[in-house]
Order: sequence, then C-alpha cells, then structure tokens
Amino acid sequence: MNGKSSATTSKKRTFPILSLLRLSGNKKWDYVILGMAGIVVLAFIYFGILGLSRAGQKLQYTPADVVYGKKIHAVHGMDIDRSPQVLETIPANLSEEPVIRVSESFFDFGEVNSHIVLRRTFVIANTGQSALIIERAYTTCGCTMADFTATEIPPGKVVLMTLQFDPGFHEMRGTTVRRGVLIETNDPNHPIQEIWVQASVR
Repeated sequence: MNGKSSATTSKKRTFPILSLLRLSGNKKWDYVILGMAGIVVLAFIYFGILGLSRAGQKLQYTPADVVYGKKIHAVHGMDIDRSPQVLETIPANLSEEPVIRVSESFFDFGEVNSHIVLRRTFVIANTGQSALIIERAYTTCGCTMADFTATEIPPGKVVLMTLQFDPGFHEMRGTTVRRGVLIETNDPNHPIQEIWVQASVR
C-alpha cells in the first residue's frame, strides 16, 4: 500500500506543470497547451540565435557596390545640405523602406600617441528596398571628423565613411577618450545611427 502511494506521489511530482495547466480536466487540452508553450519557447530560441548570427555577420560588398556622389564632410554640430531632390526619394510605400546597416558601430584604437591622427573606414549599407538618404551627419567633438563618399545609397549598395580622430586636438594624454559620429537617415525604424571610436591616449 505504501509502495503504491509513493509511486502515485512520484508521478504527481514528475509532471507538476500538468496540474497547473489542467483547466478543463481534459488531457487533450493539456497537450495542446504544452505544445503551444513549446512552440513559443522554440520561437524565442530561434529568433534569438538568428539575431546573434546577423549581428556577427560582416557586410559583404565589392568595389562596384560603393557609391560615389554628393560627399559629406561631417564635423561637430554641422548640418548637410537638404535639397528637394533628396526629399522626394523618401518612399511612400512602407513595405519598400530603406534599412541602414553598418560594418561596426564601435572600434577601439587601443593605446595611441597624442601626436598621431587616427583614421578608420566604416561601411554603411542599405539592405532595404528603397534609397537610403543620409539627411544629416555630425560628430560629438571638434577633434573628430568624418567623410562620406555619398549621401544617397541605392538598395544593395554601400557608402564608405572615413572617420578621423585627432588626439592632439585637446590635452588628452593619460585618458581614455570616446568620440562618435551621429548619422540621421530616412530609415523609419532606425533614424539615427551612432558610430563610436575609443582610444587610450599616452
């Protein structure tokens, strides 16, 4: 008798979630609820892995994909010219939105000498279905500038942004400095893209 009682208790402890999910007393509903919960968990795992893999992927492009057109020279607090032609390229169909993607949003130069001007080229891609427009670009400090090869990026194309950071612009020796470029675009889901660099100045 004790053996049966312990076996029954063991079974109940093995599947405690069934007693919590059993609302109607029907085992079929238990399995349906468990199945739906399992699908939700698997979906979270799938999209989590997909997001990590996309974040780790490098931008693939060829020299022919680089756009050269109206250039931008971005400095601290500087607006670029907004022309009517640029504004007309903003898509009316939301299913054909531009999508901005960058090769990296942060780069660490490591330890550097204060008299050496640092440069780093970043790739800005448009993975959407309509033209991506760089409407405004500026840096966070006068010691940092950025040059873009064009302001308009067709779908599947890229522009190059060369960032220049001068550690000797201010007295920075003995400090770790972080500076950035802010890029405003017509990507409705990501209107401001930030790119940052860091350096430990000796």
